[in-house]
Amino acid sequence: MTPVSMYAQPLRPRLRGRELALLIFPLALTALGFIVLQLLHNHPVTAGPLWPALALIGAALVAHGLLSLFAPDADQTLLPLALTLNGLGLVMIERLASNFTARQTTAMLIGLAVALALAIWPDTLRLLERARYSLLVPGILLLLLAVLISLTPFGSSRALFLTVGRFGFQPSELLKLLLVIFLAGYLDFHREKFVTFRLLRPFRDVRWLWVYFPMLGMWGFSMLLLVWQRDLGAALLFFGTFLALAYLATQRGDYAMLGVGLFAVGAAAAYTLFAHVRERVAIWLDPWGATIGDPYQIIQGLLAVANGGILGQGLGQGFPDFVPVVHSDFILAAVAEEWGLAGVLAVIGIFLLLLLRGFDISLREPDGYRQLLASGLTTLLALQALIIMAGSLRLIPLTGITIPFLSYGGSSLVTMYALLGVLLRLSRDTNCEP
Repeated sequence: MTPVSMYAQPLRPRLRGRELALLIFPLALTALGFIVLQLLHNHPVTAGPLWPALALIGAALVAHGLLSLFAPDADQTLLPLALTLNGLGLVMIERLASNFTARQTTAMLIGLAVALALAIWPDTLRLLERARYSLLVPGILLLLLAVLISLTPFGSSRALFLTVGRFGFQPSELLKLLLVIFLAGYLDFHREKFVTFRLLRPFRDVRWLWVYFPMLGMWGFSMLLLVWQRDLGAALLFFGTFLALAYLATQRGDYAMLGVGLFAVGAAAAYTLFAHVRERVAIWLDPWGATIGDPYQIIQGLLAVANGGILGQGLGQGFPDFVPVVHSDFILAAVAEEWGLAGVLAVIGIFLLLLLRGFDISLREPDGYRQLLASGLTTLLALQALIIMAGSLRLIPLTGITIPFLSYGGSSLVTMYALLGVLLRLSRDTNCEP
């Protein structure tokens, strides 16, 4: 179908009944959460303090209407699942750090607008495939610019931001999305070289350049993040997503083993050379007996999780405020304390549903590029959630990334909604129904 014929097609709006029914829960959860918080502070329930919840409700209904009008065949479960996490996140941010609620709400509105644009525009996938190099280069340049300027607007944070007026943006958040888009096209284009190459005979075949250079490049980039930003989580996220895509493109386990070995060597070298890496590992192994570093955050987070029990203390009844940066890095600890194990399992369950829907969309795609793109985006979303939730529960060393849609972080939220928009666009061509 040509672009002209796609634009010339008449609109065929159709009620997305399943999506509308599923939206009732996140909208009610967000509204009731803000009402409860107002009552707990003995404030009258008026529209003013409830504006973030009203903004989410209005934006969700507008998004539903636009999708019904312009993309009625898109997946009907992705948006409600994302808004459930986003709504819970807004309630918890209002509970824990209300001065950040307005920023997060603004980021949500921007992110939803980006998601709808990507989901509705007919040429989204064609642009992403053809301009993968053109899109990646600006992302890398923005990150390098942030590194050179070294802006840290929040004082103790080492995350690198670019600021324009009162607004800041973290280029690494955008770059991880652009890298998935680039790698999906690159691996699909060179798939035959990757599949037939023999690792034990690298210099007998000139195709080794296409195999080793990307892997070594991603390894070096991940190590740079680990060293410069002191962020094991970001390094693990970038490299883990690359390995997952390489395996999905080739079905070869030796690539994955080689990549894991490279990452292990780099992590061991970083542990030997850098004191901050040793501190993170020592705190992870024994936070109560750590002799280096500051284990206060992880200890308070674990105490909050333990205090929550099965059903939690109730919204506004716990003491997660004692956990540093609880509205961002440790928001799962706050959910555990006030919503209990049931709340944590619900959050994990939503991410599992997003994982299943994403891979189901991938399996239905008609060509290799779209399959890799859907799989890569889903892997990025799931792996980021897994890394930070595991770090919060001391299953792996603590990292500084956000839980998608749930934690505070405007750059991350807009990026995750952009990811959601691409998945919605991919699902339009698959007749993807749950």
